[in-house]
Amino acid sequence: MGRIKTKNILPCFLLLLQISCTEPFVVEIVDFENFLVVEGTITTEMKQQGVKLSRTISLEDFEENVEDNATVTVQASDGNTFSFSQDSATGVYLSNEEFQAIPNIGYILKISDENGNSYTSKEVFVPPVVEIDRVYTQRVSDEEKEGIQVFVDSDDAMGEAQYFRYEYEETYQIEVPIYSSLNWEIRDYDVKSGLYEIDLSYRAPEIVCYSSNRSKGILQTSTSILAENKVLHFPIRFILSTNSVLRERHSILAKQYVQSQEAHTFYQILEDLGNVGSLLSQGQPGFAQGNLVSVDKPEEKVMGFFEASSITTKRIYFNYKDFGFKFPPYFIECDSIYQIPNKLLIERLQNENYQIINWEEEGPVKTYIIVKEMCADCTTFSSKTKPDFWEDGP
Repeated sequence: MGRIKTKNILPCFLLLLQISCTEPFVVEIVDFENFLVVEGTITTEMKQQGVKLSRTISLEDFEENVEDNATVTVQASDGNTFSFSQDSATGVYLSNEEFQAIPNIGYILKISDENGNSYTSKEVFVPPVVEIDRVYTQRVSDEEKEGIQVFVDSDDAMGEAQYFRYEYEETYQIEVPIYSSLNWEIRDYDVKSGLYEIDLSYRAPEIVCYSSNRSKGILQTSTSILAENKVLHFPIRFILSTNSVLRERHSILAKQYVQSQEAHTFYQILEDLGNVGSLLSQGQPGFAQGNLVSVDKPEEKVMGFFEASSITTKRIYFNYKDFGFKFPPYFIECDSIYQIPNKLLIERLQNENYQIINWEEEGPVKTYIIVKEMCADCTTFSSKTKPDFWEDGP
């Protein structure tokens, strides 16, 4: 999130979009300009809320241009003011204290950059809370693809919410196909002869780990033109049956955000402009005006949106074998290699991080059985810490 690319396109033109009673959004095809990009959503969840600030980058650049050293606050209509500080690890501005968006309270985002330029958002209000009815899976098998589709259902019986955005966090268990319980150390290496000894010691093998991914892109829907105010069978995640993340137990945490019509329209425009990654990360072919403006320079462009949203979540677990699929392949090929001590073995151990899983001895010659480290130690690319929420299954 937090990156937008612009490119030189001529001639410039304006496209005015208006949906229902919302104010028009302006989409402008522009030459490259350096302007502020804002991504901020405060929710009904009690937590440190976050605001991400960055600057546009050209198509020739690849590194995210994070906006540092800004002063960020959220002012509430009940008199509360929440200050934010930049997290050194992520660059995101996090609220100094946990808080949650409260119904019937207005919220305004205030930003001052390190050069003293000030920006403000329109006042936003949190929409009503709508619970997720269920999150469920379904096997998909046709000529084009085979896998597992994850769906969400939701029903607003009061009819007060019509605009919904979704995210998910997936967590999956990993079990290595070949484990190693050996540490190795090279000693007495003679460069001329290439001879050396390998000392081995035992350790606890790292067999089971847990990895997580977050959704990317814009997943949203509306019930505004439907007879009933229900979200039914909305797809949020598809996983191919051959995807390695399905080898062991899998979990999806679905997040449902109830949006304002204005926020829904803004994100729909981003999607129509070709956004397929995270919210503002792709090379947009233009500029979409959100609900933020420059205080001192009304003509200055500010990209992004500040919204207050209600959020509900629901988690499910499943296993590939529940769907009758073949066991998915591992993330990489894991063939064992039989290697006598030589320069190639040292190269694989020291520079390519192979793991010794066993050895064979025939007379004075030892042959070591080695594999790529990802095949024998899952901590090389994942975490052995079991998440607090994790539930083991069959």
